[in-house]
Amino acid sequence: MISPSTARGGCRDPFRGRPRVSARIALLLTLAIAGGITQRLAYAADGAAILVYHHVADETPRSTSVTPERFSAHLDYLARHDFTVSPLLDVLESIRAGEELAAKTVVLTFDDGYLSVLENAAPLLRERGWPFTVFVSSDYVDQGYGGYLTWDQLRQLVGDGAAIGNHTRTHAHLVRRQTDESAAAWQQRVRGEITDAGQRIAAELGDAAIPVLAYPYGEYDVSVKEVARDLGLFAVGQHSGAVGSQSDLLAAPRYPVATGYDELEDFELRVNSRALPVQLVGSERHLVDAEETQPTLTLRLSDGDYRAGELACYASNQGLMDLSSADDDPEEIIIQPRQPLRAGRTKYNCTAPAASEPGIYYWYSYLWIKRNDDGSWYAD
Repeated sequence: MISPSTARGGCRDPFRGRPRVSARIALLLTLAIAGGITQRLAYAADGAAILVYHHVADETPRSTSVTPERFSAHLDYLARHDFTVSPLLDVLESIRAGEELAAKTVVLTFDDGYLSVLENAAPLLRERGWPFTVFVSSDYVDQGYGGYLTWDQLRQLVGDGAAIGNHTRTHAHLVRRQTDESAAAWQQRVRGEITDAGQRIAAELGDAAIPVLAYPYGEYDVSVKEVARDLGLFAVGQHSGAVGSQSDLLAAPRYPVATGYDELEDFELRVNSRALPVQLVGSERHLVDAEETQPTLTLRLSDGDYRAGELACYASNQGLMDLSSADDDPEEIIIQPRQPLRAGRTKYNCTAPAASEPGIYYWYSYLWIKRNDDGSWYAD
Protein backbone atom coordinates (compact mmCIF):
# COMPACT_ATOMS: atom_id res chain seq x y z
CA MET A 1 0.00 0.00 0.00
CA ILE A 2 1.37 3.39 -0.94
CA SER A 3 0.85 6.62 0.92
CA PRO A 4 -1.95 9.02 0.09
CA SER A 5 0.50 11.65 -1.11
CA THR A 6 0.81 9.89 -4.43
CA ALA A 7 -2.59 11.30 -5.35
CA ARG A 8 -2.79 14.65 -7.14
CA GLY A 9 -1.43 17.52 -5.15
CA GLY A 10 0.84 15.48 -2.91
CA CYS A 11 4.43 14.29 -2.82
CA ARG A 12 6.06 10.91 -2.33
CA ASP A 13 6.72 9.27 1.06
CA PRO A 14 4.43 11.44 3.20
CA PHE A 15 5.02 9.60 6.45
CA ARG A 16 8.80 9.64 6.30
CA GLY A 17 10.20 11.37 9.34
CA ARG A 18 7.16 11.10 11.64
CA PRO A 19 5.74 12.67 13.73
CA ARG A 20 4.06 15.10 11.33
CA VAL A 21 2.59 17.25 14.09
CA SER A 22 4.02 18.39 17.38
CA ALA A 23 3.47 16.27 20.48
CA ARG A 24 1.10 18.96 21.83
CA ILE A 25 -0.99 18.98 18.66
CA ALA A 26 -1.05 15.19 18.55
CA LEU A 27 -2.30 15.02 22.12
CA LEU A 28 -4.97 17.64 21.52
CA LEU A 29 -6.16 15.90 18.38
CA THR A 30 -6.28 12.56 20.10
CA LEU A 31 -8.28 13.99 22.98
CA ALA A 32 -10.63 15.67 20.53
CA ILE A 33 -11.74 12.32 19.16
CA ALA A 34 -11.58 10.32 22.37
CA GLY A 35 -14.60 8.11 22.76
CA GLY A 36 -15.43 8.11 19.06
CA ILE A 37 -13.11 5.35 17.88
CA THR A 38 -15.73 2.61 18.03
CA GLN A 39 -18.25 4.52 15.96
CA ARG A 40 -16.84 3.71 12.51
CA LEU A 41 -15.24 0.27 12.87
CA ALA A 42 -17.13 -1.13 9.88
CA TYR A 43 -16.57 0.24 6.40
CA ALA A 44 -18.00 3.75 6.25
CA ALA A 45 -21.52 2.79 5.16
CA ASP A 46 -22.50 6.46 5.02
CA GLY A 47 -19.90 7.20 2.36
CA ALA A 48 -18.46 6.27 -1.01
CA ALA A 49 -15.49 6.87 -3.28
CA ILE A 50 -16.44 8.72 -6.48
CA LEU A 51 -13.94 8.39 -9.33
CA VAL A 52 -13.69 10.73 -12.33
CA TYR A 53 -12.14 9.64 -15.60
CA HIS A 54 -11.88 11.58 -18.85
CA HIS A 55 -10.38 9.68 -21.81
CA VAL A 56 -10.09 5.89 -21.78
CA ALA A 57 -7.66 5.55 -24.66
CA ASP A 58 -4.02 5.00 -25.61
CA GLU A 59 -3.49 7.98 -27.89
CA THR A 60 -5.06 10.87 -25.93
CA PRO A 61 -3.20 13.25 -23.55
CA ARG A 62 -1.75 11.33 -20.62
CA SER A 63 -2.79 14.02 -18.13
CA THR A 64 -6.47 13.24 -18.77
CA SER A 65 -6.30 9.62 -19.85
CA VAL A 66 -6.08 6.04 -18.68
CA THR A 67 -5.44 3.21 -21.09
CA PRO A 68 -8.20 0.68 -21.73
CA GLU A 69 -5.96 -1.98 -20.20
CA ARG A 70 -5.53 0.02 -16.99
CA PHE A 71 -9.24 0.81 -16.83
CA SER A 72 -10.01 -2.89 -17.20
CA ALA A 73 -7.61 -3.63 -14.34
CA HIS A 74 -9.45 -1.11 -12.16
CA LEU A 75 -12.76 -2.83 -12.83
CA ASP A 76 -11.19 -6.23 -12.16
CA TYR A 77 -9.98 -4.96 -8.79
CA LEU A 78 -13.46 -3.75 -7.84
CA ALA A 79 -15.03 -7.08 -8.81
CA ARG A 80 -12.33 -9.16 -7.13
CA HIS A 81 -12.70 -7.25 -3.85
CA ASP A 82 -16.51 -7.22 -3.77
CA PHE A 83 -17.10 -3.51 -4.24
CA THR A 84 -20.60 -2.23 -4.95
CA VAL A 85 -20.69 0.07 -8.00
CA SER A 86 -23.67 2.37 -7.52
CA PRO A 87 -25.33 5.15 -9.55
CA LEU A 88 -24.09 8.61 -8.65
CA LEU A 89 -27.51 10.13 -8.03
CA ASP A 90 -28.56 7.24 -5.76
CA VAL A 91 -25.45 7.71 -3.63
CA LEU A 92 -25.84 11.48 -3.29
CA GLU A 93 -29.54 11.19 -2.44
CA SER A 94 -28.84 8.48 0.13
CA ILE A 95 -26.15 10.56 1.82
CA ARG A 96 -28.45 13.60 1.91
CA ALA A 97 -31.20 11.47 3.46
CA GLY A 98 -28.85 9.94 6.03
CA GLU A 99 -29.42 6.46 4.60
CA GLU A 100 -26.87 3.68 4.84
CA LEU A 101 -25.02 2.71 1.68
CA ALA A 102 -23.81 -0.71 0.69
CA ALA A 103 -20.41 -1.59 2.06
CA LYS A 104 -17.47 -0.56 -0.12
CA THR A 105 -19.47 1.66 -2.46
CA VAL A 106 -17.77 3.14 -5.52
CA VAL A 107 -19.17 5.48 -8.19
CA LEU A 108 -17.76 5.73 -11.73
CA THR A 109 -18.02 9.04 -13.59
CA PHE A 110 -16.60 10.40 -16.86
CA ASP A 111 -16.24 14.11 -17.61
CA ASP A 112 -16.57 15.85 -20.99
CA GLY A 113 -18.25 13.06 -22.98
CA TYR A 114 -15.33 11.78 -25.02
CA LEU A 115 -15.89 9.19 -27.73
CA SER A 116 -13.47 6.80 -26.02
CA VAL A 117 -16.00 6.28 -23.24
CA LEU A 118 -18.32 4.64 -25.75
CA GLU A 119 -15.57 2.79 -27.59
CA ASN A 120 -13.43 1.53 -24.72
CA ALA A 121 -15.09 1.99 -21.33
CA ALA A 122 -18.74 1.17 -21.96
CA PRO A 123 -18.18 -2.37 -23.32
CA LEU A 124 -16.31 -3.31 -20.13
CA LEU A 125 -19.00 -1.79 -17.94
CA ARG A 126 -21.77 -3.42 -19.97
CA GLU A 127 -20.23 -6.85 -19.37
CA ARG A 128 -20.53 -6.34 -15.63
CA GLY A 129 -23.86 -4.52 -15.66
CA TRP A 130 -22.36 -1.60 -13.75
CA PRO A 131 -23.88 1.91 -13.79
CA PHE A 132 -21.89 5.01 -14.61
CA THR A 133 -22.38 8.73 -15.23
CA VAL A 134 -21.16 10.81 -18.18
CA PHE A 135 -21.06 14.60 -17.80
CA VAL A 136 -21.44 16.48 -21.07
CA SER A 137 -21.31 20.10 -22.25
CA SER A 138 -24.33 20.50 -24.49
CA ASP A 139 -22.73 22.85 -27.04
CA TYR A 140 -19.99 20.31 -27.70
CA VAL A 141 -22.65 17.76 -28.61
CA ASP A 142 -24.89 20.15 -30.53
CA GLN A 143 -21.98 21.49 -32.60
CA GLY A 144 -20.52 18.06 -33.32
CA TYR A 145 -17.06 18.63 -31.85
CA GLY A 146 -14.61 15.99 -33.01
CA GLY A 147 -13.77 13.30 -30.49
CA TYR A 148 -16.93 13.92 -28.47
CA LEU A 149 -20.10 11.86 -28.26
CA THR A 150 -23.19 12.65 -30.31
CA TRP A 151 -26.73 12.57 -28.92
CA ASP A 152 -27.33 9.23 -30.60
CA GLN A 153 -24.17 7.82 -29.07
CA LEU A 154 -25.22 9.13 -25.67
CA ARG A 155 -28.55 7.36 -26.13
CA GLN A 156 -26.57 4.20 -26.78
CA LEU A 157 -24.69 4.71 -23.52
CA VAL A 158 -27.96 5.21 -21.69
CA GLY A 159 -28.94 1.77 -22.94
CA ASP A 160 -25.71 0.48 -21.40
CA GLY A 161 -26.64 1.84 -17.99
CA ALA A 162 -25.35 5.42 -18.16
CA ALA A 163 -26.87 8.47 -16.56
CA ILE A 164 -26.03 11.83 -18.15
CA GLY A 165 -25.03 14.80 -16.01
CA ASN A 166 -24.66 18.53 -16.58
CA HIS A 167 -21.20 19.91 -17.45
CA THR A 168 -22.59 23.31 -18.52
CA ARG A 169 -23.28 24.52 -22.03
CA THR A 170 -19.78 25.65 -23.08
CA HIS A 171 -17.50 24.18 -20.38
CA ALA A 172 -16.82 27.68 -19.08
CA HIS A 173 -14.71 28.74 -16.10
CA LEU A 174 -17.71 29.58 -13.93
CA VAL A 175 -15.76 31.50 -11.27
CA ARG A 176 -14.43 34.02 -13.77
CA ARG A 177 -16.26 37.26 -14.38
CA GLN A 178 -15.88 38.84 -17.77
CA THR A 179 -14.44 42.34 -18.14
CA ASP A 180 -16.83 44.91 -16.62
CA GLU A 181 -19.39 42.18 -15.88
CA SER A 182 -21.61 42.98 -12.89
CA ALA A 183 -22.45 40.44 -10.23
CA ALA A 184 -26.01 40.24 -11.54
CA ALA A 185 -24.87 39.75 -15.14
CA TRP A 186 -22.37 37.10 -14.06
CA GLN A 187 -25.05 35.21 -12.15
CA GLN A 188 -27.44 35.35 -15.11
CA ARG A 189 -24.73 34.04 -17.44
CA VAL A 190 -23.75 31.19 -15.10
CA ARG A 191 -27.38 30.22 -14.53
CA GLY A 192 -27.80 30.14 -18.31
CA GLU A 193 -24.74 27.93 -18.75
CA ILE A 194 -26.24 25.41 -16.35
CA THR A 195 -29.94 25.59 -17.18
CA ASP A 196 -29.45 25.65 -20.95
CA ALA A 197 -27.33 22.51 -20.75
CA GLY A 198 -29.78 20.80 -18.42
CA GLN A 199 -32.68 21.54 -20.74
CA ARG A 200 -30.85 20.25 -23.81
CA ILE A 201 -29.79 17.04 -22.06
CA ALA A 202 -33.32 16.44 -20.78
CA ALA A 203 -34.84 17.16 -24.18
CA GLU A 204 -32.57 14.63 -25.87
CA LEU A 205 -32.26 11.97 -23.20
CA GLY A 206 -35.30 12.29 -20.97
CA ASP A 207 -35.08 10.53 -17.62
CA ALA A 208 -31.42 9.68 -18.17
CA ALA A 209 -30.64 13.33 -17.38
CA ILE A 210 -29.82 13.67 -13.69
CA PRO A 211 -29.80 16.83 -11.51
CA VAL A 212 -26.07 16.74 -10.90
CA LEU A 213 -23.60 19.38 -12.08
CA ALA A 214 -19.92 18.66 -12.59
CA TYR A 215 -18.02 21.95 -12.33
CA PRO A 216 -15.86 22.48 -15.42
CA TYR A 217 -12.17 22.17 -14.47
CA GLY A 218 -13.37 21.31 -10.97
CA GLU A 219 -13.59 25.07 -10.26
CA TYR A 220 -16.17 26.59 -7.94
CA ASP A 221 -16.55 29.20 -5.23
CA VAL A 222 -19.32 30.12 -2.82
CA SER A 223 -21.22 32.14 -5.44
CA VAL A 224 -21.13 29.32 -7.97
CA LYS A 225 -22.35 26.86 -5.34
CA GLU A 226 -25.24 29.20 -4.53
CA VAL A 227 -26.36 29.08 -8.16
CA ALA A 228 -26.26 25.28 -8.13
CA ARG A 229 -28.20 25.22 -4.86
CA ASP A 230 -30.84 27.63 -6.15
CA LEU A 231 -31.31 25.38 -9.19
CA GLY A 232 -31.90 22.37 -6.94
CA LEU A 233 -28.81 20.49 -8.07
CA PHE A 234 -26.17 18.32 -6.52
CA ALA A 235 -22.67 19.25 -7.67
CA VAL A 236 -19.30 17.52 -7.83
CA GLY A 237 -15.75 18.80 -8.13
CA GLN A 238 -12.36 17.28 -8.90
CA HIS A 239 -10.75 17.52 -5.48
CA SER A 240 -9.73 14.24 -3.90
CA GLY A 241 -11.51 12.47 -1.09
CA ALA A 242 -14.34 10.13 -0.29
CA VAL A 243 -17.83 11.58 0.09
CA GLY A 244 -19.55 11.04 3.43
CA SER A 245 -22.26 12.22 5.76
CA GLN A 246 -20.47 15.50 6.53
CA SER A 247 -19.51 16.24 2.93
CA ASP A 248 -20.77 19.28 1.06
CA LEU A 249 -23.08 17.89 -1.62
CA LEU A 250 -22.76 21.14 -3.58
CA ALA A 251 -19.06 20.34 -3.99
CA ALA A 252 -18.78 16.60 -3.48
CA PRO A 253 -15.22 15.33 -3.87
CA ARG A 254 -14.15 12.98 -6.63
CA TYR A 255 -10.82 11.26 -7.16
CA PRO A 256 -9.32 12.20 -10.55
CA VAL A 257 -7.82 9.16 -12.29
CA ALA A 258 -5.25 9.66 -15.07
CA THR A 259 -1.90 8.33 -16.21
CA GLY A 260 0.66 8.70 -13.44
CA TYR A 261 -2.06 8.42 -10.82
CA ASP A 262 -3.71 5.26 -12.07
CA GLU A 263 -1.48 2.45 -10.81
CA LEU A 264 -3.30 -0.23 -8.89
CA GLU A 265 -1.75 0.83 -5.58
CA ASP A 266 -3.08 4.35 -6.13
CA PHE A 267 -6.45 2.97 -7.14
CA GLU A 268 -6.61 0.70 -4.11
CA LEU A 269 -5.87 3.62 -1.82
CA ARG A 270 -8.64 5.76 -3.28
CA VAL A 271 -11.46 3.26 -3.43
CA ASN A 272 -10.79 2.07 0.12
CA SER A 273 -10.61 5.58 1.58
CA ARG A 274 -13.03 7.18 4.02
CA ALA A 275 -14.28 10.75 4.33
CA LEU A 276 -12.33 12.54 7.06
CA PRO A 277 -15.06 14.00 9.33
CA VAL A 278 -14.21 17.68 9.70
CA GLN A 279 -15.95 21.01 10.04
CA LEU A 280 -14.65 24.15 8.36
CA VAL A 281 -14.04 26.93 10.86
CA GLY A 282 -14.81 30.45 9.64
CA SER A 283 -16.30 31.61 6.36
CA GLU A 284 -15.92 29.43 3.29
CA ARG A 285 -13.95 30.96 0.45
CA HIS A 286 -11.95 29.58 -2.44
CA LEU A 287 -10.62 32.59 -4.37
CA VAL A 288 -7.27 33.73 -3.01
CA ASP A 289 -7.10 37.48 -2.39
CA ALA A 290 -4.54 39.37 -4.45
CA GLU A 291 -2.43 40.25 -1.41
CA GLU A 292 -2.47 36.69 -0.04
CA THR A 293 0.31 34.25 -0.76
CA GLN A 294 -0.18 31.44 1.77
CA PRO A 295 -3.87 31.22 2.78
CA THR A 296 -4.62 29.25 5.91
CA LEU A 297 -7.39 26.74 6.49
CA THR A 298 -8.84 26.01 9.92
CA LEU A 299 -10.62 22.73 10.60
CA ARG A 300 -12.26 21.09 13.58
CA LEU A 301 -12.01 17.31 13.58
CA SER A 302 -15.03 15.23 14.54
CA ASP A 303 -15.18 11.76 16.05
CA GLY A 304 -14.01 8.89 13.90
CA ASP A 305 -11.95 5.73 13.59
CA TYR A 306 -8.72 7.45 12.58
CA ARG A 307 -5.39 8.30 14.18
CA ALA A 308 -5.61 12.04 14.72
CA GLY A 309 -2.03 12.26 15.92
CA GLU A 310 -0.88 11.15 12.45
CA LEU A 311 -2.89 13.76 10.57
CA ALA A 312 -0.84 15.11 7.67
CA CYS A 313 -1.73 17.76 5.09
CA TYR A 314 -0.19 18.47 1.70
CA ALA A 315 -0.49 21.31 -0.80
CA SER A 316 -0.47 20.81 -4.57
CA ASN A 317 3.05 21.15 -6.03
CA GLN A 318 4.51 21.69 -2.57
CA GLY A 319 4.09 18.71 -0.29
CA LEU A 320 3.89 18.79 3.47
CA MET A 321 2.14 21.71 5.19
CA ASP A 322 2.46 23.12 8.71
CA LEU A 323 -0.16 22.35 11.36
CA SER A 324 -0.78 24.33 14.52
CA SER A 325 -3.54 24.74 17.09
CA ALA A 326 -5.63 27.89 17.48
CA ASP A 327 -4.71 29.98 20.51
CA ASP A 328 -8.32 30.44 21.61
CA ASP A 329 -9.44 26.86 20.84
CA PRO A 330 -6.77 24.16 20.92
CA GLU A 331 -9.12 21.66 19.28
CA GLU A 332 -9.08 23.70 16.05
CA ILE A 333 -6.26 22.88 13.65
CA ILE A 334 -4.72 25.61 11.48
CA ILE A 335 -3.23 24.43 8.18
CA GLN A 336 -0.79 26.60 6.24
CA PRO A 337 1.43 25.97 3.20
CA ARG A 338 5.16 26.44 3.56
CA GLN A 339 5.48 28.29 0.26
CA PRO A 340 3.36 30.82 -1.66
CA LEU A 341 0.67 29.27 -3.83
CA ARG A 342 1.18 29.19 -7.56
CA ALA A 343 -1.39 30.69 -9.89
CA GLY A 344 -4.05 28.16 -10.73
CA ARG A 345 -5.87 25.53 -8.70
CA THR A 346 -4.34 24.32 -5.45
CA LYS A 347 -5.73 21.59 -3.23
CA TYR A 348 -4.99 21.17 0.45
CA ASN A 349 -5.21 17.40 0.97
CA CYS A 350 -5.37 16.12 4.54
CA THR A 351 -5.15 12.44 5.44
CA ALA A 352 -5.07 10.32 8.57
CA PRO A 353 -4.70 6.53 8.81
CA ALA A 354 -7.59 4.48 10.14
CA ALA A 355 -7.21 3.31 13.73
CA SER A 356 -8.70 -0.16 13.24
CA GLU A 357 -7.96 -0.99 9.58
CA PRO A 358 -4.33 -1.08 8.42
CA GLY A 359 -3.70 0.62 5.10
CA ILE A 360 -6.97 2.59 5.12
CA TYR A 361 -6.92 6.41 5.12
CA TYR A 362 -9.42 9.11 5.95
CA TRP A 363 -9.22 11.98 3.47
CA TYR A 364 -10.31 15.61 3.09
CA SER A 365 -9.49 18.12 0.35
CA TYR A 366 -10.07 21.86 0.01
CA LEU A 367 -9.82 23.89 -3.20
CA TRP A 368 -8.09 27.26 -3.64
CA ILE A 369 -8.07 29.29 -6.85
CA LYS A 370 -5.41 31.97 -7.45
CA ARG A 371 -5.04 34.40 -10.34
CA ASN A 372 -1.72 35.41 -11.88
CA ASP A 373 0.19 38.10 -10.01
CA ASP A 374 -0.92 40.72 -12.56
CA GLY A 375 -4.60 39.89 -11.93
CA SER A 376 -5.10 37.96 -15.16
CA TRP A 377 -6.45 34.45 -15.22
CA TYR A 378 -4.13 31.51 -15.68
CA ALA A 379 -4.37 29.38 -18.82
CA ASP A 380 -5.38 25.71 -18.82
